[in-house]
Amino acid sequence: MIHLNTDSKLTILMPHQNKALAEAIKNATPQQLDQLREGKDVKSLLTSVFHDKTTASKSDQTLLEILKNGAAFKNMGNVADELKTLVTSLKNSPDLALKSSTLEGFAKKMDSLNGNTLKTQMDNSGIFMESKIGSAAQIVPTLQEKLQTLQTLLTKSTLPEAKKIGGALEALVSTIDPNQPLTTLQSAETLTNELKKITDSLQKFITKGDVLYSKEMGGMVQKLDLLLAQPPLSFQEIKATLSQLYGALLSSAASDANALLDTLERLLKQVANPSEESLPLLKELSVKLRNTLASGEATFRESGKLAAKLGEFSHPNDLLIDKVLQESMEGDLKSGLMKLSEELQNSTSPHSEELLKQVDKLLTQIDYHQLLSALDHSTSLYFPFEWDQLENGSLAFKKVENNKFYCEINLQLKEYGELNLLMALYDKNQIEIQAHTETPQLKTLLQENVGELRGLLIDAGLSPRRIRFFEMKESPCASAEPYGSFGSDLGFEVKV
Repeated sequence: MIHLNTDSKLTILMPHQNKALAEAIKNATPQQLDQLREGKDVKSLLTSVFHDKTTASKSDQTLLEILKNGAAFKNMGNVADELKTLVTSLKNSPDLALKSSTLEGFAKKMDSLNGNTLKTQMDNSGIFMESKIGSAAQIVPTLQEKLQTLQTLLTKSTLPEAKKIGGALEALVSTIDPNQPLTTLQSAETLTNELKKITDSLQKFITKGDVLYSKEMGGMVQKLDLLLAQPPLSFQEIKATLSQLYGALLSSAASDANALLDTLERLLKQVANPSEESLPLLKELSVKLRNTLASGEATFRESGKLAAKLGEFSHPNDLLIDKVLQESMEGDLKSGLMKLSEELQNSTSPHSEELLKQVDKLLTQIDYHQLLSALDHSTSLYFPFEWDQLENGSLAFKKVENNKFYCEINLQLKEYGELNLLMALYDKNQIEIQAHTETPQLKTLLQENVGELRGLLIDAGLSPRRIRFFEMKESPCASAEPYGSFGSDLGFEVKV
């Protein structure tokens, strides 16, 4: 069994756990190591990248430079091909053949590429393994937070029933330790049973409501507003409406109703013999009624939303950290490789040593992209499909200000050489694309098929604003500054 540390962010950045980081430090120049030492120690330096900094530190940039330019990382190979080789090696080892099934499930060919398979491949790429562990560790704290939010909302209500449910929530929250994951089915069932009692009571409370916050009350208040806004005032109709309001409020359980009833009693007497003071007092009542209605409606509305969210925690198995981890790690490549590595270390197979090297190489490639993601505040990923035309490739995604998204795709093609694509998505469906080719033949080929590309983008609901093609010798390579300006107007361009 693999023991997974829930301190997920830090495990990505510790040299003894992240093989790519260890390799980066080993290949650093003396000057680069001096800059790294400015962080006092590697642990404190690397932990700092997770404190939501707006700009990376000098040491972060140094480490990023080592990763992007270090010779050890330029020819790590194609993950899909390496994985295929590993699966074949396992199948050819009679005592290890069964170990190939989990890894084989991740292998997908290029012709299966679509939106759904890409999402699945990214999710199971291993890049997010520690994030999944972190999410599993947050189940209990998240539940406690939602319960506390609902408790605060209900205890502020003027309805006795709401306060009673708020008290029950407070009692339940006091039994939850956010730092202690649920590990036994009995403890999870106890929690979900208590939660069900409260949510059932809450649902009845929401369904039943109170006349003070009802649609009927809102209609009467609206009628009163209309009467007050139409001179000359009809005090006979106003009195009739006040009487309706008074009669309805007599059945309200809300403490706010008492003050409103007292006000209505005074006004009913006053409108029998109206004076100049009557209109301001009536308008003041109308404002109080509308504010009370709005407050009550908000309480019921927000309570309903929070009750619906609590439904996510209604099944005991969904609260057990081991069960959640098992489900989230199913199909995850890094988790599968780590498990296989542990088994190979304890294996007596004559092939185990060579297989361990293959597993180690794959884990290093995943670690590399995890570290790039952390340091560059983006999502970096190896190309997760088998493609006969590809030597190696990578993807990177980044969100910047104003809901603008960038995607960078770097491919080394066997026939056409290097191809770097940079795409920007903004205003929901506006897209710009730059393609930088190593060879003029590939640039020409892309130009000849730009109409088909444009049509596919439109069919996908995207509006292509600019599509540009460059040879790398014509302009700086896109990856030199992957998230900066799109550069000059050189090269082929299509404007829509």
